Amino acid sequence: TPPTSWMADLVDTAAGCVGATACTLGGLPFDVAKARLQAGGAGHAYSGLADCLLTTARTEGALALYRGMVPALSSALAENSVGITVQRSLRRALGVDDGGQRPSVGTELGLGAVTGVFTSVAICPFEVLKVRLQLNHDLVDAGPAALLRELRSLVGSEGLSGLYRGIGSLVCRDVPYNTLFYGSYESLCTLFMRLTGVQRKEELATGWVFLSGGLGGCIGWALVLPFGVV
Repeated sequence: TPPTSWMADLVDTAAGCVGATACTLGGLPFDVAKARLQAGGAGHAYSGLADCLLTTARTEGALALYRGMVPALSSALAENSVGITVQRSLRRALGVDDGGQRPSVGTELGLGAVTGVFTSVAICPFEVLKVRLQLNHDLVDAGPAALLRELRSLVGSEGLSGLYRGIGSLVCRDVPYNTLFYGSYESLCTLFMRLTGVQRKEELATGWVFLSGGLGGCIGWALVLPFGVV
């Protein structure tokens, strides 16, 4: 292993954490709306995404759209840091990127599936707490204090196992998602490398990397969203 490989992994993990923060800040209002649209419930029938966002902001305040920020950000940071670390460690251990050779699509899918197992375990407690906060329409303070109260309430009533409620559905969501995301992302990067004539992924233009990641995310979520509802 080259002596600088751990530094490259550290840079990748740090970049993943920055990306997780940006995605959480930009996407959390839609995640809150998604949770409420999926949950439904008497007295809270929304006609669609826009109605849910506007009604929530009007009746509970704009900050309600950022309810669950702490667990959501914690979940995103855990998912990205664990996912990238596992991916890089597996690729280094298997030597799949050695000699300038890119792995096959099957190998990329397999690496993504293994990564999904680790990320599911890492983010489940944060996902449970996030959804509980998002579905609490009467909550005024959704900051760290509310998170701690919710955590104490959950552990007090259900024990530590309550933090892993729905782990089966989460694994059914994250393993296929990571399989499809990492498989699609890395395979698309390989395709764009060939089209642009570069030999290493690090030489690929940032725009192609963004495009690969965006398309990979669309492919993954389009097929696994039903498990997120459960």
